[in-house]
Order: sequence, then C-alpha cells, then structure tokens
Amino acid sequence: MKATIAALGLMALTTPAWAEIVRIAPGEGAEETLQEALILARPGDEIVLAPGTYPIRNQLSLDVDGVTLRGAGMDASILSFKGQTGGSEGLMITGDGALLMDFAVEDTLGDAIKSKGVDGIALVRVRTEWTNGPDPENGAYGLYPVSSRNVLIDGAVAIGASDAGIYVGQSENIIVRNSRAEYNVAGLEIGNSFHADVHDNHLENNTGGILIFDLPDLPQQGGHHVRVFDNVSVNNNTDNFAPPAISWASCPRGRGCSSWPIRMSRSSATASRTTRR
Repeated sequence: MKATIAALGLMALTTPAWAEIVRIAPGEGAEETLQEALILARPGDEIVLAPGTYPIRNQLSLDVDGVTLRGAGMDASILSFKGQTGGSEGLMITGDGALLMDFAVEDTLGDAIKSKGVDGIALVRVRTEWTNGPDPENGAYGLYPVSSRNVLIDGAVAIGASDAGIYVGQSENIIVRNSRAEYNVAGLEIGNSFHADVHDNHLENNTGGILIFDLPDLPQQGGHHVRVFDNVSVNNNTDNFAPPAISWASCPRGRGCSSWPIRMSRSSATASRTTRR
C-alpha cells in the first residue's frame, strides 16, 4: 500500500515537457481565473496560488487527471467561501492523481475539499476551517475523500466541521498522518474502507477524537485492515454541535478512539495512545 501511494507523489513530481505553470494572484477576477485554469488544465500542469485571500462565491471543481494545485502555505494562500452562493462543496476533485498542497479552504456552505471516485489524491499541508467556531450551520466535512483509491493526507489541519474534520469513506489504500483536527464533532473518521494506516495525528477539542466504523446501507461494506497507531487524542470534550440528521448527533463528548463493527487487522485501533479528560 505504501509503495502504491508513494507512486502518486512521484507521478506529481514527474512533469511532462509540455506542462505549464499557471500563476494566480488575489484580486478582481481571481475566482474566474482560477476556475478557468482548473477547467483548461492538462495532465502535469501546476496551478500556483500567490499569498493572499481569495473571495470565492461558487464551488470550484477539478476533473483533469494529474494536476497540482499549490499555494504559498496553509496560512498564506486562503480560498475564502464566506460569501458562497453557488454549489455545496468548496473544491470538488474528480480527476485522478491530484496533488493539493499549501493552501486553505475556509467557510464553505458544505464540505470543504471533497474527492469522489478518484485513483490517487494527495492532500498535503492543507487547512480546512469554519472560522466562526463550532456551529451546526458549518459544513459537514473538512477533508473528504470518498469512493477513492490511493489516498494520502499528510500534514493537514481541519477545524470546525459539523460532522468530521477528516473523513475517508468507502475507499482503499489510505494513509492519514501528521495531521491535526480540532473543534469538529469527530476529529478523524475512517468508514467502510480497506487498508488504511492512521498514525502520528493529533486530535484535540473535538466531541470525539478517532472513529473507525462500518455504516450499513452503503455500497462498500466489510471494512478491514485499518491500523490506527501512534496518535494523540486528548481533551475531546467539546459539546456535540452536529445537526440532528447527522449520524453522530447523539455521540457523547469525551470519546478518544472508538470503533464500530468492522473487521480489523491484528494490529488495528488498539495501538493508539488515547487520553480522555
């Protein structure tokens, strides 16, 4: 699994001779310029966001394979959806082999960064946040790869989601590492997934820290080989602020690491260092 996911990083670094670097700067027309660049991109292209805040009113989407979207840092290049009027997600990825790194997505109406049905997605040093704090009106998920293969989340930050800050669902070959989730209902969730390593993450001030589970009535069932180790899950005592319709609306605060019926590998979720206060 690690070799397969590592290949995604190598693919992103192998730039075809015809690939272009498209540079975007904040200011008038930046949203239109960015969406145009995402639509017209070719495999191997890199879209670079200069430092600054980009007011975005409509959902952005990327359906081209092998594209990199790179900022100047998760606190430097900020896509702000505070005035969003179009679409439900912030950034929707349906192209294979995407590399997203070093920028932030804030205050989306729905999920912040979602990928669906992709083979290869790397989310590296990205931040998703609802800046008004815990609120049932916040979007459900921060980082949300679903029905995908070869998923890497590394050095990410997720804050304020009304369901889960980081949620990988119905996916296969997953690494979530070196990431932080705070003030979400659930900090980190792995659901209905195969072959996942979750390690060296910090979960704090959520309602629940780490949740591993199989939900019924989903196309992919029988999650297995999910290893959760060397994480820190502490002080997850934030009152549950999920809307009533969300699955975890009744989850009591104070859960450090929990699993629902799922076929775990021998070295699975028992290895996490979990502190409850």
